[in-house]
Amino acid sequence: MAAKPVRRDDALSRPGAAPRSRRIAGVALGMLLGVGAAAQDTTFDDGPTLADRLLAGVVRIHADEHGFGVVVGADRDFVYIATAQHVVGVDAPVVVHGCLGALPAGSVAERVGGMAATTEDLALLRVARPPDYTLAVRALAPAARVAVRDPAWLLGRDDVCAVLPRSGAVAAPPDVRTAWRVDMPGVLGGSSGAPVATGRGIIGITTDSDDANITVLDMAHIARRVRAVGASFDLVDARNEPPNDPQAAELALAEMLSGFLRELRDAQTVLRQPTVKREYFVRTVTEYDQAAERFLAAKDKYTGTLVRHWQPDVAPQWLALRDRLQAVHDNFLAVNSQARQIVETERVPKAVRDRMEALDPELDALQGAIAQFLRLLSQRRLVNANPTP
Repeated sequence: MAAKPVRRDDALSRPGAAPRSRRIAGVALGMLLGVGAAAQDTTFDDGPTLADRLLAGVVRIHADEHGFGVVVGADRDFVYIATAQHVVGVDAPVVVHGCLGALPAGSVAERVGGMAATTEDLALLRVARPPDYTLAVRALAPAARVAVRDPAWLLGRDDVCAVLPRSGAVAAPPDVRTAWRVDMPGVLGGSSGAPVATGRGIIGITTDSDDANITVLDMAHIARRVRAVGASFDLVDARNEPPNDPQAAELALAEMLSGFLRELRDAQTVLRQPTVKREYFVRTVTEYDQAAERFLAAKDKYTGTLVRHWQPDVAPQWLALRDRLQAVHDNFLAVNSQARQIVETERVPKAVRDRMEALDPELDALQGAIAQFLRLLSQRRLVNANPTP
């Protein structure tokens, strides 16, 4: 921990830390908030950002025609790819190219038997699993959380691994043919087999298109067909909340607040002791810095969403809570001037211990204030439950 001048939004300094490091995690002491806990690995990407990330599971396919496919599972020996039947045909050689390099370019694929059907355009391929291959399984949109008019993105067109820069919109949920309809003008060909994603994940693969809309075979149906032939289907909920959705603000604030208070408590406990092992101190500071980074990133991010979608008293409560947390964070930043001494001597100066002990009443009060705010956030009627697209 190099000593340095304290800046308001610096991280607590540690050996090797970059100036103004703002990273986030959340381990250590538990906190009972009295509200449902949010998953700590929820992401809050907008639609194009999520779609770019999902390209890791997309492949280009060259066979009778060219098109795309999506990796749906893997076992010890093979990686399985779902695509449109008309892309691969019946007996032409099939070669696949991983869009982001997870699968080697030019991988030879074979068709998995048992998938032929006259009522749908679906094929399953398999390629030899490369050494150290890792499948990104968090990819799917929960169908119950996809609504008509939700923005949608096409992941592949004209033999190019890219997200179509112009979004479309979900026009109709799966019909009797288990197919979605997505309004996406201008998609005339070259996208067969490409996945379509909303801001919550992939809904299916493209099987047909005209100049106005595309037909998208539902991923839940694909999962049933893949498993029916004994192949692996491993994809699960992407667990992404688009940031223009009010629920994204609720989940992000719940995760950030519970994680930050845990790290405040943990760091306070360590710095109240007369001695601390160097390795434990560095680990504690690293975890604190990560949680502080998430707090600093969220300080101003969700105020507008709270103003637009919640009752008028919610945003002011958030601003007051935010300022109290910033004041406590500033107390920890004041330790920077003595960080090197703690690392070198493995002793915590009395002035630091006294400062940490003095935080007890405010941390206790903050625990109650956070619980109250999160209850308010989850129970209060939304002013406008429909986010702006």
